[in-house]
Amino acid sequence: MMLALALILIGVRAAFASTAFILPGGEIPGWTKLPPTVCKLCVPTVVGQKPLTQADYATLLTNNMSLDDKLGQLMLVQFVGHTATPDAIRMINQQGAGGVLFFGLNIDTASQVKALTAQLQGVASIPLLIAVDQEGGPVNRFQRIVGDLPSASSLTSPDEAHTRGVNDARYLHDLGFNLNLAPIADVGVSNPELAGRTFGSDPARVATYAGAYLDGLQQENHVTATLKHYPGLGATSTDPHFGLPVLNRSRADWERIDLEPYRELLDQHDVRAIMVSHEMIPAVDKNYPSSLSPATVTGVLRDELGYQGVVVTDSLYMGALNAHWSVPQAAVLAVIAGADLIIGPDGPQTVKLTKDAFHQALDSGKLTQQRLDQSVQRVLLMKIKMGVIPMPASSQATETPASATSTPLIRPSATPTR
Repeated sequence: MMLALALILIGVRAAFASTAFILPGGEIPGWTKLPPTVCKLCVPTVVGQKPLTQADYATLLTNNMSLDDKLGQLMLVQFVGHTATPDAIRMINQQGAGGVLFFGLNIDTASQVKALTAQLQGVASIPLLIAVDQEGGPVNRFQRIVGDLPSASSLTSPDEAHTRGVNDARYLHDLGFNLNLAPIADVGVSNPELAGRTFGSDPARVATYAGAYLDGLQQENHVTATLKHYPGLGATSTDPHFGLPVLNRSRADWERIDLEPYRELLDQHDVRAIMVSHEMIPAVDKNYPSSLSPATVTGVLRDELGYQGVVVTDSLYMGALNAHWSVPQAAVLAVIAGADLIIGPDGPQTVKLTKDAFHQALDSGKLTQQRLDQSVQRVLLMKIKMGVIPMPASSQATETPASATSTPLIRPSATPTR
């Protein structure tokens, strides 16, 4: 029997107020569009001979979005405060940020954090990624809540790393988080910024321990892991918060040492997110730091290693970049290079300037709509895989009204602004 799937998007923003939702080029092979229903805020029922996959749904949602909505999904924003500040609400509710990154300045007590993450989700038009970098050891954002935790360097077995991942996921999920910017897959111990934070100097050991932690963190599919810091800071000596690290390895040595954990982890584990950091590797790209380098992100990570998940940038306001590029400029270059999720916007004005920079890049042809849509689809697909965005309900009846068979996704918000 033919499968009918009605996809309701109940936001009141202009992007979702029209009935002409399946845009040119947005059709999925094997599917047809039925006439619009009486609900002006509903996507027309889509009927086909095959189940709607998660990738299909991410494609449909992307094609149903305005440009402003798409640009918002690329941003992991941040703010200062223990409560939902007006700036935070504006970035999420009006400017459509795809996620929020917490730091220590956002975290006090368990009840405070749970209330804050719930409030932020409550004002979001599209369900948020709520992220934190919780590694344990010297990077323990929840020390007041969960106490001291062992560092990566002190873990003595893969089983211990796996257990850490399971336990971290449970309290992170309870507090309202769904993305952890960990584990570290850097090989080496020379960079002072990574003291105590790496799994050592042996690529095989790093891959084994990072994979065990990743599997534990994602075991119950409530929290997604993020491997970092691609393409490898372990053997550098400069903290990218203050300057630009340089890795003077040969291409062969870089691939054999720093790249090897990523190769193994992509082959053996469900890697959904990778953070790209800021460093120069002259053997790979003599002109751009890794986070802005098409050769490093698209050429190696995408094309050579075959990774098609989400690439997250490290913070774009770090000293490694800000002597040469503003956050908006770096954001555009990062997406052109192959990144999908931008860390850096820390207020409504920066969000606006970053969106303006994307508009200018699109108008000039430096960035294409196709490239932008690739990133939006990757971010939405990750949210769907995580259960942050639920798959729509389905029905075997081909004429069931959309309003009776659909899963709410887009919630009311203010008119979007850049």
